[in-house]
Amino acid sequence: MKERAHYWLLLAQLNPIPVAAGTLILLLIITLLLMQRRRAKSTRRVRSVTKSTAAGTTAASEAATTKGTSIPVEEAAAATAASIARSTPKDREDKSETTPITSASVAAATDDGRRERINRVADEAKKVLSGDPYDESLIGSDDQETRRLVGAELLSALVGRNAERRERARASFMKHGYFDDATRDLRIAESDNERAAAARRLSFVHDREATPHLIGALGDPSPDVRRAAIEALMDLRDPAAIGPLNSLMQSETDRKVPRTLIRQAVEACAISSEDTATPASDLSFASLPPTSPQSFETDREVIEI
Repeated sequence: MKERAHYWLLLAQLNPIPVAAGTLILLLIITLLLMQRRRAKSTRRVRSVTKSTAAGTTAASEAATTKGTSIPVEEAAAATAASIARSTPKDREDKSETTPITSASVAAATDDGRRERINRVADEAKKVLSGDPYDESLIGSDDQETRRLVGAELLSALVGRNAERRERARASFMKHGYFDDATRDLRIAESDNERAAAARRLSFVHDREATPHLIGALGDPSPDVRRAAIEALMDLRDPAAIGPLNSLMQSETDRKVPRTLIRQAVEACAISSEDTATPASDLSFASLPPTSPQSFETDREVIEI
């Protein structure tokens, strides 16, 4: 031990500056530790005083209640404010631990509200499709979530087999602005999937008012949107789309939009144009029964007599 002590003493004499710096750092650390301990002790004292004060206030209120007297509201409010002022930050952090429970309750309430909205939309959609009176303020609501739910119900009826339900769904789709929503999404939606879905919604309606919007979508930069627009025009079979489709056939180079699909759309529109271009005079002659030469001769003989 003596030899070690003598060694460290000689080392300190040979290196006075590092030894002095290390000593100062050590003293600073010890001082900080002592200050932290004193602060912790004072915090504990404040907590104990707060608890005792709260206990005394509770006891006083119970005693006053037992005697048949009541504490004024102003005094109660003052006592509450004083207890909050005396509370330490640690106490407030402990109280804030109840926040996740409140958030969970709020989330549960939100889920219940959304479930109730879904059920209400389903009930009103059934009334629409059955021809009964319905809540137009709900079917034509401006809320985006509600309109999304109602639009899904109407589209499911538009692709169904019941002709009456399809017609009622189409009428509500046009009346309450869902057709306008689809055309707007087809024009300005940021996502390619949203624009393609809007083109498909327009094809389900089977209304030729959608033809100009779908023709405009033939120039969309996304091949998925162009393909959806071609398929929608094929379903609408509007002769007005033949020219734009032929132009697209000459310029389209993407593999996702094959020329065979464009050609099928053109043929569908052309067949529809031939059906609508049948002259009325031809239809009238076709509806008459065929006449034989003998009938003409009989008429002629009757006239001669």
